[in-house]
Amino acid sequence: MRAWALAVLVALLACVALAANQAPANGKVPKYDKATEVKLKGTVMEVRDYECPISGAMGAHVTLKVQDGSTIELHLAATKYVKSYEMVFNKGDEIEVAGSKVKFNGADTILAREITRGQDSFVFRDQNGKPVW
Repeated sequence: MRAWALAVLVALLACVALAANQAPANGKVPKYDKATEVKLKGTVMEVRDYECPISGAMGAHVTLKVQDGSTIELHLAATKYVKSYEMVFNKGDEIEVAGSKVKFNGADTILAREITRGQDSFVFRDQNGKPVW
C-alpha cells in the first residue's frame, strides 16, 4: 500500500511540475494584437503538443528557425482543431507564418493567424486574431 501511495504522489508532483513549466511567469496570458502582426519565413525545427495557457487547452506548437538563424515558438491552435483538419507539420517544412508577435514567459512568440506551406494555407485565427477553433 505504501508503494502505491508513493507512486501516486510522485505522479501528482510530476504533473504539477510540468504545469508550472508552462504557466505564464507573470500570470498574464498574451492576447492577439493586430498592431504587432508580422510575417516570418523559416524552417520547422520541432512540432509538439502541450497544455497551453494561451489556447486554454492542449495546444499545437511549432518551433521555427527563421532566416537569421534564431528560433521562435509558434502557438497554432488547440490540438483537437489541428488534428480534426489534418493539419500536419513536419521537421524540415519550409513555411511562412503571419501572426501577432507577443512576449510569453519573457520570450518572443508568435500567435499564428495563418501558415502557408507551398500552395497550402492553414488558418488558425480570423483577420482580427479571433481563434477559429
